[in-house]
Amino acid sequence: MTSLPGADAKGNAYGWVIVAITFLSTGLVLGSRFSMGMFLPYMPEALNASAADVSGAFAISMIGAAAFQPFAGVLFDRLGGRAVLSLGLASAALALCGSAFATDLWQVILFLGVGCSIAYSAVSPVLSTAIVIDWFDKSRGAPLGVATSGTKVAMVVLPPVLAALIAGAGWRTAMFSLGAVILLMIPVVWILVREAPHKTRAKASKKGDATKAMDGVSLRQALQMPAFWLVAVSLFANGQVMNLVFIHLPNYMLSQGYSEALAAFALALLGGVGVFGTVVTGIMSDRIGSWLMLLIMFAARGFSALLVILMPGPFSMLVFVMVFGLLGYGAIGVIGNLAPQLFGKRSIGTILGTVYVFNQVGGAAGVYSGGIAYDLTGDYSASLWLSVATTLVSTIAIAFLPIRRRKVAEATG
Repeated sequence: MTSLPGADAKGNAYGWVIVAITFLSTGLVLGSRFSMGMFLPYMPEALNASAADVSGAFAISMIGAAAFQPFAGVLFDRLGGRAVLSLGLASAALALCGSAFATDLWQVILFLGVGCSIAYSAVSPVLSTAIVIDWFDKSRGAPLGVATSGTKVAMVVLPPVLAALIAGAGWRTAMFSLGAVILLMIPVVWILVREAPHKTRAKASKKGDATKAMDGVSLRQALQMPAFWLVAVSLFANGQVMNLVFIHLPNYMLSQGYSEALAAFALALLGGVGVFGTVVTGIMSDRIGSWLMLLIMFAARGFSALLVILMPGPFSMLVFVMVFGLLGYGAIGVIGNLAPQLFGKRSIGTILGTVYVFNQVGGAAGVYSGGIAYDLTGDYSASLWLSVATTLVSTIAIAFLPIRRRKVAEATG
């Protein structure tokens, strides 16, 4: 029988069950994050607050997620994927169900600000990557691509479902229902998510400590490696440019004279192509190598951003949307595929959780730079130029990753 891509030498395919669970967990938790805007029109009046106040509660959850991310990585390395996913799902369910019954702003700040901070850090793309990496030694790109595509699928599916629920039963029922569905995932995770075979073998060995038995470096050692900071630069640039596009693409198109319908279609196309692109970039990273795949992704993004600056028009806009759809969303998974080759598996959750903070900081910079550029100049040229610059720097950083030289050395014997 032919084993699935990425299975170990014994043909163990259980890793694909882990991929499916991770896909569903990230889809529900992070999909709820990107769907919070569906509730925003109704919450201020219900809470006797302003839209800015409610948006502030959402913002707290995103800032908190960045702060909690390294701790979630430590938790993964010590307790495993089942504990991390269960904690994240429980926190998201509590935050949504609690907020559905909130009658005052402070309650929403408590539930969303604290609960979602934990949820978004525990069920994050980088921790999902670490969970999948544990199960695959070879051909990790395909499973990582599938696992991290859950958020993109949810971004397409959840909004119309929530819109129908809101229209038929109100925003509170819709929010509570979403929280209840997330809660139902916890027993599924608890039953099906197991410890990876290499950790089980390590615990059974005379060495005893599974963490020490695995190859790799600690977080302290990783912080002293140039590779860590090169990855950090790349993730900062990834967060900066992708969040600029996520948040400001519709307004950018309106500022260029496109219609509201076309702006909405472009955002939907970006997400739809992104589902396909996340899986494809994962598969391609197995075939041509993660290092080369990252170079192509970042270089193509920079080129498409430069194109819309220098040659604005429908063609360059279409190229921009297609490039960011196909080659934009999958960077976290491809970097995750590369990480064990750079740092080993010993503390991979802690290392990825820590370095991912740079992606979050870059995301905040991207959103803010877009708003500042538009307020001061009336267009997005300055923020697009900044994206080109950061993407260029990140491409150079990727080029200097030591994995390239290691691969060449292995190939030449």
